[in-house]
Amino acid sequence: MFEPKDDLAYLRDHRRVWAEKPILRRLYHEQFYARLLDARAPGSVNVEIGSGPGFMAEADERVWRTDILCSPYVHLAADAHRLPFGAGQVDNILGLDVLHHFNHPLNVLRELDRVLRAGGRVILVEPYITLFSRFIYTYLHQEVCDLNARPWEDMPVFSQDKAAFEGNAAIPYLLIERGRETLRRVLPHWRLQTLERFSSLTYLLSGGFKPFSLLPGPLYGLLYGLERATQPVWRSWAALRALIVWEKAA
Repeated sequence: MFEPKDDLAYLRDHRRVWAEKPILRRLYHEQFYARLLDARAPGSVNVEIGSGPGFMAEADERVWRTDILCSPYVHLAADAHRLPFGAGQVDNILGLDVLHHFNHPLNVLRELDRVLRAGGRVILVEPYITLFSRFIYTYLHQEVCDLNARPWEDMPVFSQDKAAFEGNAAIPYLLIERGRETLRRVLPHWRLQTLERFSSLTYLLSGGFKPFSLLPGPLYGLLYGLERATQPVWRSWAALRALIVWEKAA
């Protein structure tokens, strides 16, 4: 269960661990940010939602960083339920570990549809439920993994006093796997271009944003290479995350 703390202190803790763990930085750049940036449609107006500690700046400083929290790490404090952009002004909307934090995911997707141009893309890296990840997210993660949630409905997923970083790791999976028909009805011009299940042992052994790592830096490249080579074998039952790409048809 997520235990609330001062939001800015939470961001500073993440930035401190980020600075102290080279293996974490390498993993995020190679596995997460590279996927997000490589999946973009052509265009110069790229907006990240839920930027939090602002690590996107190291991957591509040209991406506009937004977050509901006002901090030195973002360009703009903005609620993704009500973005300060005109209709069709944005080429790509990117997010890393953000969709599963929204109290009204369907309303956020509607808002992304409003600001996205025809041919633009919503590109997300999110937790995703498999046999293995369900165990990890249920018993070894600070956020809940509630498969009984119904994020495709027009109702709050969390309580009214939800903390900014409170999340439900099951939300992306539930939206795509169980809310498919609702998404087709609400967002008829969206097409799911990519659903790539990936990420496994390298992330777990790195310790993530915990202050420790069980993976020596020199072994990371070897293990990640093996992970990529065997991905077709384990992705359906052992992946921890998914790259999700929706494209808005012209």
